[in-house]
Amino acid sequence: MSRINISIPDDTLKKLDRYRYLVNSTRSGLIREAVNSYFAKLDSRILEERKRKAIKDIAKIRDRVGEELKGWDSTGDIKKLRNER
Repeated sequence: MSRINISIPDDTLKKLDRYRYLVNSTRSGLIREAVNSYFAKLDSRILEERKRKAIKDIAKIRDRVGEELKGWDSTGDIKKLRNER
């Protein structure tokens, strides 16, 4: 495991110490847990943004295809295909 040095404000360190005692953890353990939790939130946010973008892209494609197929008689073509069998 790697070691790093970080600087944090005194009030944040006091809060960290308070919570580490409450959950029976070490400073490092609590910071690791907090960082992993933050990364999970970021991953979720990134996934949601990708979903929104994909939905917008699909809507654009749907609209473009709809314009190209304007006036197409899909029901008539299906009936024609059925009759050709």
